[in-house]
Amino acid sequence: MKYLILGGLSSALLATIATPVIASEEVATVINYNSPTTQTLLATNLVGLAYQGYFSDLGVPSHAAFIHAIAADKIDAETLIRSAIAKGSLSNNALANQEYVSIVNAELQAVAFP
Repeated sequence: MKYLILGGLSSALLATIATPVIASEEVATVINYNSPTTQTLLATNLVGLAYQGYFSDLGVPSHAAFIHAIAADKIDAETLIRSAIAKGSLSNNALANQEYVSIVNAELQAVAFP
């Protein structure tokens, strides 16, 4: 009886040790934002990229200067959308989507005036 209990506990212990190793495998998803099939970039992602300096080579400031530029009305949704189109992150018709422009404007206001 003692061996049966010891064997059962050993099996249970081995089963719990092996499970986290198997569950820790991750599957990577690669997203190519420069692909021609990219149609939309979420407004929150667009503003976040601008804040981080992704569009700095196009004249859009980053970090604190980005926030000050929004507050001073030097950066608006159209500026960011045009920058994203120039980088290939958005399709050319993104400026025509007034709902998207409004959402980007709302995100900019949320960043500048939390």
